[in-house]
Amino acid sequence: MKWLIKVIAMQRMSLLLLALCLSGCEINPYTFGPQPAPTDWFQAGQDDALAGNTVQSDEVLGYRHGDHHVDRKEWRRGYVKGQERICNADYLQLAGENGKRFPPSCENLPNTARLKAGWQQASDAGLRASVLN
Repeated sequence: MKWLIKVIAMQRMSLLLLALCLSGCEINPYTFGPQPAPTDWFQAGQDDALAGNTVQSDEVLGYRHGDHHVDRKEWRRGYVKGQERICNADYLQLAGENGKRFPPSCENLPNTARLKAGWQQASDAGLRASVLN
């Protein structure tokens, strides 16, 4: 019977030793994780304009893009490039015909009134065509 008690004690001791060894070998999974690449602020500005986003403060841009080191000059260059693509009469006509809203990123341009009038005309025509079908 004594030998059975010794075996059980040895098993418990082995489990305790194993648990201690395993708990000491923990590896933090974030220690060697990849670092995020710096934000391409030109691309971020272009994407914001194409998405119809209005111009925002550096704090909002930093929060939205996950990088608080905002390169405002590069973002603005990209934003203007995106506006050139989305704020043209042909694109806005197609957007209006298909029931899309007028992009807020086109609101602050010198020719906004003309662009909005063309979009509204196409939007009205698209609505009439969809009602007739």
